[in-house]
Amino acid sequence: MTPTRILVTGAAGFIGNACVREFLARGFRVTALAHRRIPRRPQGMEMVSGSLSDRRSLASAIVQRGPFDAVVNCAGMASDVARTSRLMEANYHGVRNLVECMRQQPGRRLVQISTSDVYGIRDFVDADETTPLEDNLHQAYPRSKILAERFITATLPSNRYVILRPGAVCGPGDTTILPRVLSFLRHSRYVIHFGRWRGHNRWPLAHVRNVAKAAMLAATCDEALGQAYNVVDPKITTVEQYCRWVLRTFLPNKAAIKSLSVPLAAAWPYGLISSLASRTMGRDRPLFDPSLYALYSISSNLDFSSRKLQQLFDRHGEQFLDSFDMSGLPGNADADEPGPHASEVKASGRGS
Repeated sequence: MTPTRILVTGAAGFIGNACVREFLARGFRVTALAHRRIPRRPQGMEMVSGSLSDRRSLASAIVQRGPFDAVVNCAGMASDVARTSRLMEANYHGVRNLVECMRQQPGRRLVQISTSDVYGIRDFVDADETTPLEDNLHQAYPRSKILAERFITATLPSNRYVILRPGAVCGPGDTTILPRVLSFLRHSRYVIHFGRWRGHNRWPLAHVRNVAKAAMLAATCDEALGQAYNVVDPKITTVEQYCRWVLRTFLPNKAAIKSLSVPLAAAWPYGLISSLASRTMGRDRPLFDPSLYALYSISSNLDFSSRKLQQLFDRHGEQFLDSFDMSGLPGNADADEPGPHASEVKASGRGS
């Protein structure tokens, strides 16, 4: 039987690279679309240079390199401070280009990597996929992702798309959330929590390989068509527990530092200054943390249900990796190496 052909966009990113390796490890034929070099390029992958913003290169990849059975769209930009125009171009207009190109390929399905931020940033309790999409903080990042989802569902028939909504993606090779938390903790005398939860609010971790497994099932299982899935690890981890794990793993000399709770109102001006200064300077990453958007994120109870994805995993014999498993990815020559050491990690922005 000929292996299923998959196109992965944004293949140089954290999630895209994990998806490429997952598909290759399972015997799929993978073409990777990326606008920059892929580090540690996996063996067996066909590489195509291109961007969702460039319709010509995109059409060339889909029409001339295809046909593909599925396109897994990991391309995009995740930033809590970038200018609106950049986020809309990367996350919305790029998806429009992709969908228009795919309309020339009847029967091919699109797996869209969205985000749990489309539900808004506020307190949730076991929120499932029927939760209304809401940009309650009036931020360009979730707005661009919401518009992309709505364009997909309005343009493609339900048998041609699957939407995945990961939470805070973690795992080996994380250059997004972990470096920012590390940088903050490295320079702080306390583990600082903001707001009424005092660090006991859920942080919706999603191991990057669990995201890749979800993408594989979404690309191959007909029962997933027309569906949206929250991609969060079943194990509930609080913000305090996550920070303590970071300290034990990467900053053991600071593992015993105390936790301190600060009212949200007291930290709000600090976050506002970070956001305004970063945006004025045209930065994609905050000048310092927490930005205002990050402040609301880490002070909210982001408790999303993964029951729907768990049922899909169970039906196909898939197991979730633990949120803190840093042992590597399938098909990675460095799979036996642990995740990055604290000395190797530099501050970075949110993930793709």
